Amino acid sequence: MSEMPQEKRRALILDDNEGNRVLLKFVLEMNNIENREAENATAALALWQPRAFSFAFLDIELPDINGIEVARRLRTEDPDIAIIMCSTNDQPQALNAAIQAGCDMFLIKPFQLDTVLSLAKTMDRAALRAAPKVQVIDNRAQSRWEPRVGQNGVEVNP
Repeated sequence: MSEMPQEKRRALILDDNEGNRVLLKFVLEMNNIENREAENATAALALWQPRAFSFAFLDIELPDINGIEVARRLRTEDPDIAIIMCSTNDQPQALNAAIQAGCDMFLIKPFQLDTVLSLAKTMDRAALRAAPKVQVIDNRAQSRWEPRVGQNGVEVNP
């Protein structure tokens, strides 16, 4: 019996901070994850096509279009993409907005290199999408889980 082919992992990186993009790009390349990067939402949306990426790393606070809005657009057009929101803003309002927009994971910046390296080694698009809760990882590598809720505030399963 032959093995099923492994899904090719590709990531879209959206962050207006060059240092964050360089770090994510380095981590992804170390784990053989192809990637494309953009410094603003307009450029990211121009790169993005449905089913072209397994993952999207999206900053929230951007100079043009808010990352939450980008997440909504991606989720609407591509329900299978795993969305990882990245922000220094860990306030409950930002986290709730990201979850309602359809994110699968929330990383609080500044990133810890070892945490992001470990995450990239095991990142699985299907598992992130199927998880009943959203994983939140803070900048001290502490992890917690939040319920998935839709735009109406009602808990949902992916």
